[in-house]
Amino acid sequence: MKEWIKTFYSEHKWLSIMVVSALVLGILFLCIGFWRTLLLAALVALGVLVGTLLDKGGWAAVKDFFASIFQKK
Repeated sequence: MKEWIKTFYSEHKWLSIMVVSALVLGILFLCIGFWRTLLLAALVALGVLVGTLLDKGGWAAVKDFFASIFQKK
């Protein structure tokens, strides 16, 4: 049984990821509501962004990124 799952996942990686993501998102919508789910998704996206920046360049990269977004033109 495990080998079948590994084979299916290797052949349909993105399909599997998207189905699980949609299932989790649907459960969140039903349990905590639309706006709370949207806030949770935004916070997770911000966490991923900051984590990626920290991995690539440390706190200086985070500071530079946010400075470039909020700079006055």
